[in-house]
Amino acid sequence: MHRIRRALPSLTALVAFEAAARNSSFTVAAKELGVTQAAVSRRIAALEQEIGRQLFDRRNRRVALTEAGYDLFASVGVAFGGLADTVDRLQSPQVKLTVAASVAFGHFRLLPLLASFRDQEPGVDLRVISEDSWAAPDDRQIDLAVRYGKPPFRGMRVVGALEERIIPVCAPQMAQRLGSLTLSDLAHRSDIQKIDSASPEPSWLNWAGWFQQLGWRGSFEAAKLHFSSYSDAAYAAMNGEGVALGWTHLLERPLADGRLTAMDLPALSPKERHYILIPDRRQPTPAVEAFSRWLASGSPEPTERYRDQVEV
Repeated sequence: MHRIRRALPSLTALVAFEAAARNSSFTVAAKELGVTQAAVSRRIAALEQEIGRQLFDRRNRRVALTEAGYDLFASVGVAFGGLADTVDRLQSPQVKLTVAASVAFGHFRLLPLLASFRDQEPGVDLRVISEDSWAAPDDRQIDLAVRYGKPPFRGMRVVGALEERIIPVCAPQMAQRLGSLTLSDLAHRSDIQKIDSASPEPSWLNWAGWFQQLGWRGSFEAAKLHFSSYSDAAYAAMNGEGVALGWTHLLERPLADGRLTAMDLPALSPKERHYILIPDRRQPTPAVEAFSRWLASGSPEPTERYRDQVEV
C-alpha cells in the first residue's frame, strides 16, 4: 500500500472534522452533512484516537479547535478546497468567477461597468453575489470579494484596493438652491435635511462620525430621514430628498452623470477603503487576476473636484 494511503485517516472522519471545525459546532456540521450529531461526534473521536491528539476542546454545548485541530484544519481546508475546485473545473470547462460585494457596491460600482469586463474576458462565466452580511470567507464558491474597511479580513487576502473620499452629496437642484455652505450651516440649518442609512460595513460612517472625524466639536441637527439600505439613501439624495454622505468611488457614476453633485465642503480621506480580496488558502486564477486588475483600474477617475481633503 502506498505510504500516503497508509498515513491518511478515514475520509468520512476528515469530512466530519472539516465541517465541525468550519462551523465551530458538531450540531451544525451534522445538519450540513445530513447525519446525527452523535455520528459526527463518533467520527471525530475516532479521528482523535487515530491521530493521537485532541482536536477539539468540548465546552458544554460549544466546541473550539485545539492547536493540533487548527493545524489539521489548515491542511484539510486547502486539500478539500483544491479538490472542489478541480471537480468543478472538470465538470464545467467554462471558466467561472464568483464575486461577492455589498449591495451598494454591486449596484453602483459593478453593474454599470460589467459590460466592459465581459468585453475584455468573454470566456468568463461571471456570477455576482450582493450581500451586506460578511459570508465570503465561509462560502467556497466565492473566488473574489470586495469589502470596505481595514485589513485584516478573516479568511481573505488583500490583492487590491480602491481609495475613497467621503463628502456630502445631493441632487444638483438642491445644491443650487442651498448655495455655498459652511460646516456650521450644514450642522445647524433646519432646511438642510440629512439622510442616513444603516451600515452595510462595520466601519461605515454616519453623520455623527463624519462630523467628529472632521474635528467638529459643536452640536448638529440629526438626520431626519433614515434607510436600512445605503442604495436607498443615495437614491433619496438623487431625488432631492436631502443630503447624504457620499463615498466618491462608490458613487462615481451618479456623480459623473449629474444625478448627484458633491457639495462644496471638506472631503474626508479615510484609512478605510474598498479592498479586493481572495480566499487566503487559494491561489488566484487567471480570471481572478483579470477581474482584480479590471476592478482596480478599469474605470475613469471621478470628474468631480473636492476641496480641503482631510485625511483621517
